[in-house]
Amino acid sequence: MNTTLVLWEDWMKQVSELLPSVHGHQKKTLALFALGIVLSGCAVLQRVAEQLHLQGISETKMTSIERRLARFVANARVNVADTWNVFLQQVLPFWKGKKLLFVLDATPFREDATILYLGVLVHSRVLPVAWAVLPGQEKWEEGQWVIVERLLDRVLPYLQEMECTLIADRGLAGEPLVRICRARHWHYLLRISKEHTCQRQMKNKWSSWCRLDTFVHKVGQQWYGRTRVWQDKTIDAFISACWQDGCKEAWFLLSDQKASKQCVVTYAKRMRVEATFQDSKSRGWKIEASWIKEEARLDRLLLALFLALWWVSHLAASCIHHGKRNQFDRTDRRDKGIFRLGRLWLLDLLRRAAFSPFGAASITKCLPFRRANHGWAFSLRF
Repeated sequence: MNTTLVLWEDWMKQVSELLPSVHGHQKKTLALFALGIVLSGCAVLQRVAEQLHLQGISETKMTSIERRLARFVANARVNVADTWNVFLQQVLPFWKGKKLLFVLDATPFREDATILYLGVLVHSRVLPVAWAVLPGQEKWEEGQWVIVERLLDRVLPYLQEMECTLIADRGLAGEPLVRICRARHWHYLLRISKEHTCQRQMKNKWSSWCRLDTFVHKVGQQWYGRTRVWQDKTIDAFISACWQDGCKEAWFLLSDQKASKQCVVTYAKRMRVEATFQDSKSRGWKIEASWIKEEARLDRLLLALFLALWWVSHLAASCIHHGKRNQFDRTDRRDKGIFRLGRLWLLDLLRRAAFSPFGAASITKCLPFRRANHGWAFSLRF
C-alpha cells in the first residue's frame, strides 16, 4: 500500500471541504503544495517537487510538478486573502468562548521584503492567522497602523465570544496600537522602551513624570502598579516592570489589565514567535532560499507554507501526546523544533502504516482537522 498516496487523497478531500468556495484547481494545487512542504521539510519549489515525485503522489516529471507549483505562485487569480479568510471561518470558531493570546510581530525576508505577522499563541508555537508582505527597503504604500488594523479586522469576524489579548514587542508598541486594541475591545500586553515616561500611582497620589528606567534599573528590581503613560497622548494603564536574572535588560510591560508577575509570564510566551520564524527560515523550511522576490508571489508561497505550519503543529502535538518525542530527539536537550518533530512523526507513521492492516485508518488520524458538531475542530494536544 502506498501510504503517502492514501494520505494525499485524504488530505485533498479535507482541503476541498475546508475551502468550499475556492476554485477546484486552486485548492487542489494548494493542498499538493502544502503536503509537499510537509514531506520535504522545505518551501523551495524544486525540493517540494522532488519529494512529491519520489513519494509517488504524482507520476509526472519532477520538472513538471515544479512548473505547476510555480504557476500557482505566479497566478494572480489566486486571491490569498479570500482563500485564507475561508480557512479562518472554518477553524477559528473552534476556540469559541476561550481566552486567546495573539502575537503581532515582523520578520525580514532577506532584503526584499518584511512579513508583518499576526498569530494565535497555542502551546509552544504561534499559528499564523493574518499577515502582510511589505517592501523591505522601499517606503510602504500604507501606514504601519493602517496595516495592523487590517490584520486585526481580518480575524475579528471569526472571534465572537472570545476574550482576546494582543502581545507586541517594542518595535510595534505605542499609543496607536493601544487605540487600535481599545476600538476592537481587545486587551493588550505591550513591551515598551525604557526611555518612555510615566506617572506612577503611589498610594493616593501620582508621582512626577519620570523615565521608566529610573525605578527599575538593575537586576532584581521590580515594580507593579497603575500608571499614566506618555505625556503627549496620555493613557491610564498598568505597568509590570522587572529585571530578571539572566536578562540583558529590564522589561516594561504595558497593559489594560492589572499589573502582576503573571503579565511577565504571559509576555514571555511571545518569544515563541521567534521559534516559528526560525522554523520557517534557515532552521527549517528555508523560505529565504527560494528565488521568489515579488511580494504577491511570496504572499502565495506563504499561503501554502502557513497551511503546512498548522498541519505539522498538529503532528508534533500528537507525537508529544503519545510520548514518542524521545524516538526522534535527544533526552538531555531538545535539538529538534516542533515543526521538524512533526514532519519526522508523520514520515514514521507512513512507514509503519505500510505494514499494518489498519494503516489507512491510522493515516486518517494524521490530518489536522476533523468534523465536529459546531464545524471544524483543530486537534492539538501536548
